[in-house]
Amino acid sequence: MEQNKQYIYSFSNASYTLRVIKHLRNKYPTYLDSVTVINLVDRWLVQIYLKNLMPYQSEKNLQSFLDEMGIIIQPPSKVIDALASLAKGESPTEVMNRYQVVIVDYGKPKTEEIEIFRDQIVDRLGYCPQNMA
Repeated sequence: MEQNKQYIYSFSNASYTLRVIKHLRNKYPTYLDSVTVINLVDRWLVQIYLKNLMPYQSEKNLQSFLDEMGIIIQPPSKVIDALASLAKGESPTEVMNRYQVVIVDYGKPKTEEIEIFRDQIVDRLGYCPQNMA
């Protein structure tokens, strides 16, 4: 059996990341296996696992949307290790503690987690950094 298709994209700010999550939830809910959202100092990383049954044209439409919003990337090695640990079934809290990465959301995509995280950062800093806009 073929493994699920994986995409890892980088987005410059929270608004783009939220837009992508909303798009995934609205257009592709039956094809999503899981989504992981990680916040780095200067950008957001989103890992998307798709189920194999997604039609070719739908997948191409999704790729086009993702390409418009961000860029496909090879994440840093500690992020790759963190994602692998999540895939093995470790809890997000364990993974965050071990690899020192901020996992904002994991599993079925939820905009609420991203919005709460963004609001907390902005409140603590007293201003809105560019990647939280």
